[in-house]
Amino acid sequence: MLYAVLFNLASIAVAQASPIIARADELVDCLKSSLSPQASIVFPEDPNFLNDTVRFSSYHAPTFRLVSEIANEDDARASILCAQKTGTQFLFTGHGAHGIYSGFNRLQNGLQISTARFNSIDVDATNRIMTVGGAVNFKDAISALYAVGKNIPVGSGPCVGIVGATLGGGIGRLEGLYGLIADSLLSVRIMLPNTTVVEASQVTNSELFWGIRGAGANFGFVLNATFQVYDLPPEGTNFNADFELPLSSLRDFYQSLRDEGPFMPAPLCISTYMTWSNTYNATTMKVNAVYAGPQIEGRNAIRFLEHIPALRRNFTDVPWNKLTTSAFFVNGDASVETCGVNSGQRSSMGAAFNELTVEAHVSMSEQFDYMVTTYPQMRQSDNSMYFCATQAVRALPNDAIAYPWRQALGHQTWGIVYGNNTNDAAIEYLPQRIRATIADSAGTGGLTTYLGFSRGDEPLESLFSAEHLPLLSALKKEYDPQGLFNAYHPLPTSYP
Repeated sequence: MLYAVLFNLASIAVAQASPIIARADELVDCLKSSLSPQASIVFPEDPNFLNDTVRFSSYHAPTFRLVSEIANEDDARASILCAQKTGTQFLFTGHGAHGIYSGFNRLQNGLQISTARFNSIDVDATNRIMTVGGAVNFKDAISALYAVGKNIPVGSGPCVGIVGATLGGGIGRLEGLYGLIADSLLSVRIMLPNTTVVEASQVTNSELFWGIRGAGANFGFVLNATFQVYDLPPEGTNFNADFELPLSSLRDFYQSLRDEGPFMPAPLCISTYMTWSNTYNATTMKVNAVYAGPQIEGRNAIRFLEHIPALRRNFTDVPWNKLTTSAFFVNGDASVETCGVNSGQRSSMGAAFNELTVEAHVSMSEQFDYMVTTYPQMRQSDNSMYFCATQAVRALPNDAIAYPWRQALGHQTWGIVYGNNTNDAAIEYLPQRIRATIADSAGTGGLTTYLGFSRGDEPLESLFSAEHLPLLSALKKEYDPQGLFNAYHPLPTSYP
């Protein structure tokens, strides 16, 4: 996510007791007298309001009556204080707002604090360090690093915020080489609930820094973050292989992953995308394999996939900064990097797996096919897997940071897009059944979910782990005892 959440629970009673118009006027007066000349207030009647408040998903989305477009740290502080003074719920968010969470609908008629201008990127190539503002997305970070011959682990979604992803741990390509995105985080400057700003790193506020890397939305708004960065592969290119498979090939595919997955070389990452294909009038699975290195090494690394019958395939050398417009047969379509687009009533779900059980993955895929075939209104949904080499992720102990699922072999994630007037009951609760099929066979002892793939119905232990919750709850009690940052997967202040 591009943002951290601030949710003033203590003021809800005040907000509910006062007329909305009166509160809005008071809020406007406070903002007008407190914000810098560079900041602005956007009202619902303004032409830019809808564009400024658009979210990637309208599923259980928050609503806003004002937008505070902040220009600097003081504006952020003023916006928080004005919202608190007037009993207004508020949310920091960057352009495009990729966060999906069923709990967001608790925030209604609130104040959106737009962080779009926190988009600075400073790369020190000599010392291999990058500092980014809280609103920088993967696409822009990739471009800045590629220009000086550097890279960093990133996810495959170009519009996702690099800071937001890091707060949940950060899943993405290059895991085998450099670990999670959060493993490359060196420090942050974070605004705490009382609006003071502190630095957190391995040497300063180290316990807070531990919690930020896996449960970060609970502790504050990250103004900027500093990362370790790495050298590009020789010539800056990656070997990119795309396959499109019919359902009849999936058993062979999953068996190949089960057999060869533990031995994948560190530069290799495989991801999949299953959805309804209008071209083939059937459900198909696209498979993307990226090897951070030359084609001769990449071809050898993916040889275990080449025997699988495919509808089509494509092998290319791709510069690292062009992967998002090349993978999955995109073939240079720049529209995939367009941010700030609403994708409808999209819910996300996820399940990590320590073991890949072929029968379970085949069954899960068949259930997904049944859903989109039987219920055509669900055909915008997708079923994806992240299956990257894990050497660098597993090299660190499980308690190195708050993110708890280092032993995961891969992650299955579903984007469930509900058609008009459709809910889970109307589609036989297939999303939950599909997820359970993987969770029950994953070798994890139950559902375990990467925060960025969560839905909002998961137990705390499935997101943060029973082992990490005692320290996380102690940090919550220390830094946010009033629960101001409780809008996104809130932590308790004691556990158990």
